[in-house]
Amino acid sequence: MNKEILVLKINQSWRRGMTAEELYNATKKSWRLSAKRIEHVDLVLCVAENEVREAYTVEQWILSELEGRKEFIGHVAVQEVRQKWVGMDSTHIQSPYGVTKYLKA
Repeated sequence: MNKEILVLKINQSWRRGMTAEELYNATKKSWRLSAKRIEHVDLVLCVAENEVREAYTVEQWILSELEGRKEFIGHVAVQEVRQKWVGMDSTHIQSPYGVTKYLKA
């Protein structure tokens, strides 16, 4: 399987003025995801209010404290990746119904 990008919608956790650390913590935690599918994800896009707010490079996926959920350990993506994604309108890349969507990398 090819690499994928995971789009995570954090509308309920997001607020204007969040620090970089708050945004990362809101994005990384407690998602119901397929363990097999996330093996192929090395980039996560955080979206809120129809805009990509940040891009994260995934270093590792781990089990969350909440049963049956996953979270990632990572860092803000390199500038080249951020320039491509951060600030763009996310309506065409985010799930219209749920909070997660996979894109082909």
